[in-house]
Amino acid sequence: MFLIIMGPPGSGKGTQAKLLAEKYQISHISSGDIFRQAMEINDELGKELQLAINKGQLVPDELTNKIVERRLLKDDCHKGFILDGYPRTIGQADALGLLLDKLGCELTKVINLDVDSNIIIGRLKKRLLCKQCGASFNLITNPPRNEGFCDSCKAYLSVREDDNDKTVVDRINIYEEKTKPLIEYYNKKKILCNIKGDVDVKDATKAILACIER
Repeated sequence: MFLIIMGPPGSGKGTQAKLLAEKYQISHISSGDIFRQAMEINDELGKELQLAINKGQLVPDELTNKIVERRLLKDDCHKGFILDGYPRTIGQADALGLLLDKLGCELTKVINLDVDSNIIIGRLKKRLLCKQCGASFNLITNPPRNEGFCDSCKAYLSVREDDNDKTVVDRINIYEEKTKPLIEYYNKKKILCNIKGDVDVKDATKAILACIER
C-alpha cells in the first residue's frame, strides 16, 4: 500500500495519515518529521536544510527530494508507506514518480482532503502541539483526552508558533499556488480520492477507506 495524503494546512492530514498507517501497518512519513531528523543527523543534507530554514527560505525542491528519497530507501518502507506533506509542488511530484519507478513501487491512491479556507482558518487557531514528541491536536476536530496534555507522552501542549493570523493566510496562499495544482495532476492519473475534510474525523476516515478499497 503506497499512499499520499494532501490538503490545505489544517485539513487533518496528520491525523488521517496516522490512522491509515495503523490500519494498514505501513510507515507514516511526515515531511516535518524527516526534516527534523535530517537536522538532528547534521550531515551535509541536514546542514543545507538548516541553513535554508535559518534564512527563512522555502526549502528547495531538489533538497526536499533528496531528504525524502533517503527516507524511502529505508527497509520499513518496502512494504508500504503514507506520505504526509510531500509532494507539495509539481516538481516534487515528478521527482517522486521517478523515484517510485526506480524502487518498483506504484502509488495506490492519493487522498485529497477538501476543506473550505474559512474553516481552515478557524481550525488552525485551535491547534495545539506537543513539543516533546511532535504530536498535534485540535480543540475542534481532534482534542486531547486530557485537556492541555499530550495523549502519547503526557507532556504539556502549547499553541503552534506559526498559527497566527498572518502566517495562516500566507500558508493558505502558498498552498493555493504551489500545492493545489497537484489535485488535477493526480486526477489525470486516475488515482485521486477527493474527500470532504470538514466532517468528523471518523466519517472522513470511513470515506477514505471506502475509496482506497474500491
